[in-house]
Amino acid sequence: MTRTELFQLHSTGRLKHLTIEVQDDVIVREWWTSKDGTDGKKQVTREKIHGKNPGRSNETTGAEQALLKCERKIRKKMEEGYVKSREEALVGARLDIEQMLSQSFAPCKPINKLPDSADPYDGTWLAERKMNGVCILLHNTGSELIAYSRRMKPITDIVSVVPDIVFCLERVPSRSLIIGELVTLRSDGIEDAKSLKGVTTATTTVEKAQGKYDALNAEGYVFDYYVFDVIFWKGEDLTSRPFTERLAVTNEFVGTGGVGDARKVETLTRKMYDEAREKGWEGYILRRGDDTITYTMNGKPKRKGAYKFKFIWTADCIVTEVCPGSGKHNQWFARFRLAQYENGTMVDCGWAGPGRLGEKGLGEITDELLGSGYSRWEAGSRDPIILDEKDWFAVELEYQSRQARNDKGQLCFEFPVITRTREDKPLGECEVDDPK
Repeated sequence: MTRTELFQLHSTGRLKHLTIEVQDDVIVREWWTSKDGTDGKKQVTREKIHGKNPGRSNETTGAEQALLKCERKIRKKMEEGYVKSREEALVGARLDIEQMLSQSFAPCKPINKLPDSADPYDGTWLAERKMNGVCILLHNTGSELIAYSRRMKPITDIVSVVPDIVFCLERVPSRSLIIGELVTLRSDGIEDAKSLKGVTTATTTVEKAQGKYDALNAEGYVFDYYVFDVIFWKGEDLTSRPFTERLAVTNEFVGTGGVGDARKVETLTRKMYDEAREKGWEGYILRRGDDTITYTMNGKPKRKGAYKFKFIWTADCIVTEVCPGSGKHNQWFARFRLAQYENGTMVDCGWAGPGRLGEKGLGEITDELLGSGYSRWEAGSRDPIILDEKDWFAVELEYQSRQARNDKGQLCFEFPVITRTREDKPLGECEVDDPK
């Protein structure tokens, strides 16, 4: 029998308790909150675990599988900000910059979009290019240099295969913490965030990361680390300082510190917007000069201090195949194979999920297809169903950018989001326009 106790301080001041225990092949979870020494009502769940792969070399018993699943549950909770010490949870609202950051540390994130009432071109918004890469924090405790992933995993050795990370990390002053984006640019200057997985994933090895970096470097990829904010500087918490003051600090670091050019922050204009879209940028981060930031110690980042201002494209596509969804969508067709016409020839545009269709929209599509004679799938099936041409239908989607044609001839979208079906759209008008 194993038993683990976890704690987390809620924003209300109450202490959250969680125990996870394995009793043979059963995982027992018990949780409650307390304040001023008084415990609230306790809740308990018991989950029986079954073995896997019977008769095979990797067979596990129910008890063995319960231990493995329990470890995963504990790891996930600690990633959410739980800690194993009551004392650490109670004092965790304050950051000790001279100590290694815990997994409960969470810098704030930009707000998803500007309020509808805001005018981005009224002269009050400072714009900085939104880089499409991987967020990495660089920390000098005064005695140790550490790089963290956005999930607060120490990945110093792994990302040290990237010279620009080493260059920046070695110049972070004592008792300072900065946050930035590691970006890789293809030889044509376009960002390729997918390629960063091999050199930033906490579960990889230094050898594999080095091999990945060397291979991409040989192909002409350029790796750059862009500082976009400073949290602590020489022992001082700067989160309550206005953006313009924090910007002066980071410009000193990336400029006179020899790391690179000063950050390019300008008052947003329509001309900047048009030029950025032509260059294929993801968008801008918008701030006002007096915006402040924050951090939490409960693993849940707040949204504050900046706004995302992305460029959204729309397209009309034909759905030629459908597939059952997963999770809460498993009762409907909720994955869709997209296609468009290019000079009269149909081009495969990859798959998209349910987007904003909602339960009503998914239900209508499912009912219509079942009524047309397509069979309901077996439980757990993920096999696609190819639609007859007479049953193809059009959807409208939003997307961030268009991928280059791959070796399969596909023209896929970056982050496609289906917004609605288009019963009013002739399928012949679902054409490839600008593939960028």
